[in-house]
Amino acid sequence: MPAFSEVEIADPVVRDVALPVPPRCGQISIELPKGVRLTVDAMVDADALARVIAVLGR
Repeated sequence: MPAFSEVEIADPVVRDVALPVPPRCGQISIELPKGVRLTVDAMVDADALARVIAVLGR
């Protein structure tokens, strides 16, 4: 028999400080003009990354 649970969605926690990412081979850090920081590795899908950057750069 199905059961339901009450769920509450909280506001996301916004941090002013970026967590440090340990350096690994093939990583690149990208900081966009609005202060958004991305760190990707050599396995990142270039087309997907381009779409993410396009959206975040708006």
